[in-house]
Amino acid sequence: MAIDLSIENFGSMIDNIIAGICFFEYEDGEMRPIFVNEGFFRMLGYSRVQGMKFLDKVELSIIPDDLPTYRQAIRDVLKDDGVVDTEFRTVTGSGNLRWLHARGNLYAREGRKYTIVTVIEDVTERKNVEEELQRQAERLHILSEAEGEKIIDYNAKTDVMIIRTNDEYGMAQDEIHSRYMQRFNAGMIYKEDVAYYKAVLESLLKSPKHDTIEFRIKRFDEDYTWYQANLTSLLGAEGYVTRIVGRMININDRKLKEMELLLRAEKDALTGIYNQGATEQLIHNAIQDGNENSLSALMIIDLDNFKEANDLLGHANGDELLEKTADILKEMFKGGDVIGRIGGDEFLVYMRNMETISDADEMAGNIVKSVRYDLDFEGQPIRVTCSVGVAVYPYHGKTYEELFEKADRAVYTVKANGKDGYRVYHAASTTVYHANRKVGYDMTKTIDYDRHIEDQVMQILFEDKVLESALRSSLELMTAKYQFHRGYICGNDSLPISRTIQFTVKKYATGKEAEEHYELKRMVNEILYSFFPGAAMIHDYDLTAEEMREYFRAEGIKSMLYYPLTSQGEFQGAIVFENHEDVQMELSKSAMEEVRSLFRLMEAHILQIGLMDRLQNFVAQVAVFDNLDSFVYVVNPDNHEISFINKKVLVDSPDVKIGDICYKALQNRDTPCENCILRNLDKSDPHCRCTEEMFNYSLRSWTRSSASWLECREENGLALINSFDISEYFMG
Repeated sequence: MAIDLSIENFGSMIDNIIAGICFFEYEDGEMRPIFVNEGFFRMLGYSRVQGMKFLDKVELSIIPDDLPTYRQAIRDVLKDDGVVDTEFRTVTGSGNLRWLHARGNLYAREGRKYTIVTVIEDVTERKNVEEELQRQAERLHILSEAEGEKIIDYNAKTDVMIIRTNDEYGMAQDEIHSRYMQRFNAGMIYKEDVAYYKAVLESLLKSPKHDTIEFRIKRFDEDYTWYQANLTSLLGAEGYVTRIVGRMININDRKLKEMELLLRAEKDALTGIYNQGATEQLIHNAIQDGNENSLSALMIIDLDNFKEANDLLGHANGDELLEKTADILKEMFKGGDVIGRIGGDEFLVYMRNMETISDADEMAGNIVKSVRYDLDFEGQPIRVTCSVGVAVYPYHGKTYEELFEKADRAVYTVKANGKDGYRVYHAASTTVYHANRKVGYDMTKTIDYDRHIEDQVMQILFEDKVLESALRSSLELMTAKYQFHRGYICGNDSLPISRTIQFTVKKYATGKEAEEHYELKRMVNEILYSFFPGAAMIHDYDLTAEEMREYFRAEGIKSMLYYPLTSQGEFQGAIVFENHEDVQMELSKSAMEEVRSLFRLMEAHILQIGLMDRLQNFVAQVAVFDNLDSFVYVVNPDNHEISFINKKVLVDSPDVKIGDICYKALQNRDTPCENCILRNLDKSDPHCRCTEEMFNYSLRSWTRSSASWLECREENGLALINSFDISEYFMG
């Protein structure tokens, strides 16, 4: 029978091909379809009307990660004799993800108008096969690299575990265990390690990751051998973990040496956990054996109000609290972690092989919730809680000493904020979790000259809820420490203080205090900054301006330490210390650096309080932002000033502070970014939202950032930027 090859019949044949035959017209950056066969719409599950809408806005249906490939293909086909041969993913009308392969060429060009013809095929099945082969190759690579005594290969789809052992002649012997997780016959594993071993496998099945476990396996002679298993879980085409592979290494000799350490009385007699010496040594060993690509956390747990409870209730009850706390910690942490008691009421934990910093954050919070004891002494309630400080390896230190120092400072900050809380160390952070701040700082306490003064000023600023009271106490402490005669803070109306804050040694009190001291405020606001735009030590014999000499004479000032408070280059006020009569200021280089550090700390606290005022209307949202596992910033799009950063930014970007200019702090630029995401926010649309991928210099990583309005205004609104680290995927 003759085949009808008429134009009409040929068009019908094209329509019935289950592939896309498409002609597009491209002009001035716009692509529109001029012919599309029916097979294209059937392939993607669209009606013709829906399909034409899809093609008119085709970029909206392409997976964002594939848009650069798609756009490059368009640029290639517009060249002379241009061709296109590319693959990308799209979402079909039924909501399925499909891989499309587009091949075509430039058919015609007339002026700025281009005609492009393409054939589009659904290659999803082929891509799935390729991805499965790639996963198989990855699995084989991991297994080929295994040099241990045993190789582990668990198939989650069939629930079959294969443990391969090479004998002395190099011959492989396989142990095959069917329905492994369903039955979970752990008779060969030491009973104390079973729960830990199973928990690690279950965790690996939840998401693709790496983990290391140590456990004991029974030998033929009924004794046990220590093994270390380095395991990797792999994602299958189905979107979930289908394989766990890895190797097992005999670590029996090393563990026996560690047991020798145990035999040398490393256990705390009361609690049964490691004592101080053994704890420190084991953490040293763990750091030495680890690598900088894995995260670990050192936690100091200090009981609050324990001495009071111990004195009132007796040592037997106190010992019971210590034993109970040790039991709680042993139950919470896994076998590879180090748990010890390093003082009367102080415990130390080294948590190994974390996935993210938030693991330590979550665990510290759980400790605080669990270690709470409500007691009674003759009708008087006594509450024993705990303060937890956390330092993360390798971010906060790469030695035991560095990590302990940072964790200790974090504990101290929690104690200064009302106890019963935790903190992940951060030098610039003023955030403490679950803390209860009180009004007023007790300056009747004697100054502890053995403690770093920066710690004491931080305690004052955190402990005193009233800003002006905290600042006055800080001035008093610094005046006593450095033997100044008078100190004060004053400035313009933009500072969040209602009057001049002043502390004067009684012998040197001069002039009127507070808002009545007109000459002092005029000197700071109008004169000093014009001569000294930066921090300066000023002596009376150095003065050249007559007005300043007269002021020094009238007040009896011999020398002055002056620090201007500025925001975005604008003068806000100053912190000033003076010496009077014939006493000139003399500070060593190290003391001067110390004072400058204190000035910066006080400046940050003052300016932060002012910037945070507007966020009081969003206190609920701020609480949510602080617990997100992403980088959250609140920025004023008009002046680019950062008004809020969440906990994750504080941990991962120590140089970023509230009050910074975003393009300077985040992008290391002197001018606003050309493709600034904030420019895309429409001030007339409070629901506007936009997304960009960018490199964040403060994080040293690629991020996908979305911006939306927190408070939409014509001027000085507040924009919320939420960023996720996509470096691993982006580089891949």
